[in-house]
Amino acid sequence: MASSSHNLGIAAFALLSFLPVTALAADSGARWLDIEFPRDSPVLPVTSNLGLTTARVQGASMVLDLHASLLLRNTGTKSISGLTLRVEAQDITPSGKGSVTLPSLRIDPGEVFPVRIDMELSRPFNAAGAGGAIVQVSLDCALFSDLSSYGPDQLQSRRALIVYELEARRDRTFLAALLESGKLAELREELNFGLQDLTPQQLGLELLHAPNPDRARRQSLAVGAVAFPSSPVKALGGAAQVDGSEVRSPEVELRNTSRKTVRTVDMGWIVRDERGRQYVAGSVPANLDLQPVQTGKMTESGTLRFSHLTGQPMSIDALLAFVKDVEFADGKLWIPTRVDIEQATDDPILRRALANSPEEQRLSEIYRHKGMSGLSNELRKGN
Repeated sequence: MASSSHNLGIAAFALLSFLPVTALAADSGARWLDIEFPRDSPVLPVTSNLGLTTARVQGASMVLDLHASLLLRNTGTKSISGLTLRVEAQDITPSGKGSVTLPSLRIDPGEVFPVRIDMELSRPFNAAGAGGAIVQVSLDCALFSDLSSYGPDQLQSRRALIVYELEARRDRTFLAALLESGKLAELREELNFGLQDLTPQQLGLELLHAPNPDRARRQSLAVGAVAFPSSPVKALGGAAQVDGSEVRSPEVELRNTSRKTVRTVDMGWIVRDERGRQYVAGSVPANLDLQPVQTGKMTESGTLRFSHLTGQPMSIDALLAFVKDVEFADGKLWIPTRVDIEQATDDPILRRALANSPEEQRLSEIYRHKGMSGLSNELRKGN
């Protein structure tokens, strides 16, 4: 009998481990999803769909494998260029909340558009019956075509959305100029990410605040700099402690060469592995108060962990820093021009990676599916 009870317990756990979230919500008396937008929001929900969302037991928590879809409508009077949504199952730990960012949008007033939510969230069981839905979706920031915005911006997403939009305008102007001048071969090369010898290598980047305390394996590594000619802030180089794929407390010296106070610098990283391959590996923003013609330091107190997207281990042989974008005290932003990127490096793969943006990826897909005529029609919309 003891053995039979034990087997029944395993079976019951297995049933609980992968429940449809609708069944879990019904059992607890809670709604599974709330979409909470203010009444005066320029974006409002039309429909929502749970999709293949499931829940499983993990210790004292339920883990939601969320695969939902929303239809939203632009109910305002301005075209929407970007959007960030907050998604929360609980706000106590990072594992209970996430976000969805949609850059490079062109959503006109009255237009309906889809949003996918694919993420994993955890929620303590003792919070399940506390009232409200299991998952709440809310608007963090909507960016309009005139670069004004709406929303509480609790995730500081407005700045990121503006950078995406400035990059989109830069890339659309560049590609439209190639099209208008008849440089179709260069245009195809720019959009064809499928070429094996020109495909940018990508790395994952995590910021860790509880790094490995083992200091014996760390090695000192100088941080080089990639300079963009028009950048108002120059990276002068720096130093870091490296252990395999982790960079501990990187420090980069910066010089503000402009006549304006700098508030934030988004520092990008280029990693070279033990085989000599270079990767553009994400960026980390740093809040600064850098006065005109002043030199300062950007120091990250945590650890940067780089990894191949395939999960394969890597070892860092060299590290380069570059200024990805700059925000001034007056709220204006700088991003590198195409000329800056062209002059920054002779490496065509690295140059392509530096120029890569969500908008160029979107236009590349349009070219692949609709050809040159489809791309031409798309570029004429916003230029």
